[in-house]
Amino acid sequence: MQKKKTKWDRFYQVIDTVRMFAVCMLIVLLMFTFVLRGKTIVGESMYPTLKDGEQVFIYVAASYLSDIKRFDIVVVKHASDDDLWVKRVIGLPNETVEYKDNKLFINDLEVKEPFLDNTYRKRIEKEKGMFTADYPKHTLKADEYLLVGDNRVNSLDSRSESVGPFKRSQILAKGMFVYYPFEQARYVNYGK
Repeated sequence: MQKKKTKWDRFYQVIDTVRMFAVCMLIVLLMFTFVLRGKTIVGESMYPTLKDGEQVFIYVAASYLSDIKRFDIVVVKHASDDDLWVKRVIGLPNETVEYKDNKLFINDLEVKEPFLDNTYRKRIEKEKGMFTADYPKHTLKADEYLLVGDNRVNSLDSRSESVGPFKRSQILAKGMFVYYPFEQARYVNYGK
């Protein structure tokens, strides 16, 4: 014989449901604060790797759980505005970085940039005569990173005196998942 439910049983059942809903909402809130954040790509500075209007989840936890490596794609907050910028890590702390004749030099050794789209790069070089403007030798401090957009001719980044290198504390996320447009969904990062 089944016990008849009282109004108190129903009340506790409602309280349990509300509690379960609140815990689920807290987990989702924590996940989207400390693990993943949604962002829309604005601008062409990372083209063709990332395109204007693409919707992404940025992986916040990765920047705390792993080291920042050369060629990682990171999300940073610049001191001059509240916007989040997406750039690629080129120079690491204490390194001397230089761009000369479209080539990257780290500590006076040439470093290839295999993530760059060669077709796009050659087209820009043909149109403008160069893809990456010369950047004089610059030695980064112990907590500085040189961040550059993949679309070198259309990127405000660390090479500009008004921006300069970024500190580790300004790097908010590392890597991202493009989820829209759906047919181009992919994970984007290239740490080395």
